[in-house]
Amino acid sequence: MVIKVAIIEDSKAYVSEMAQYLKNHDTEIVNIGYNGKEALDILSGEAFDVLLLDLILPHIDGMTLLKKYINPNKQYKVICMSAFVSDDVLKESVSLGVDYFLIKPIEFDVLLNTIQRVLNTSETNISEIDALDLLLEKIGFSYNLNGYKYIKCGVHLMLKHTHKMQLTKELYPLISDYYDVQANNVERSIRHAIKLAWEKELKTYWYNSEKSYIRPTNGELITHLYKKYKETQNEKN
Repeated sequence: MVIKVAIIEDSKAYVSEMAQYLKNHDTEIVNIGYNGKEALDILSGEAFDVLLLDLILPHIDGMTLLKKYINPNKQYKVICMSAFVSDDVLKESVSLGVDYFLIKPIEFDVLLNTIQRVLNTSETNISEIDALDLLLEKIGFSYNLNGYKYIKCGVHLMLKHTHKMQLTKELYPLISDYYDVQANNVERSIRHAIKLAWEKELKTYWYNSEKSYIRPTNGELITHLYKKYKETQNEKN
């Protein structure tokens, strides 16, 4: 089935590259708007399955479009895109019916995977644990890698246990059982994902967070993400 997508984004060069990539992957671009005024015509025009919405737009910004012009009971999915996001923006987006949030710069394979994900669920994809998705994507991890999902699973498992889990004796075997793969494949996949992310945004993030330019081990990264998420939970409580 061809997916129909509408794009509202102010960068014409970025839209051109994005649209070309999506067209090459069974996606039809039904309309494009470069500012908030053009967005109004799109919202009242041809039907589409997914709206890709930049929050920073001329004339009418994306958040205003969500508040005033996009019905929360819409028939299409909304994926917001922004270089900046806070917990407050994320919470407000959820309340306004946004289905997912991507942090710029966005890899087009991640964008395509996200489009397919939001269309394959009847529930919003932004939930408390998806703050972890936002962070992983922001610091350079690609959703389509096995290591990405193994890292997420590891954090989930650590959240469910009250004691500190041993990586090789407890955590890897549980992840491998869940995905029906060998434990050594889990270890290699996570290490590979960290290596690729390190060359993107992870190096800067890790220095700012841990004051180290040494690439984290699997255990160091998973433990760090677990602590970050626990801090978020404690702040909410």
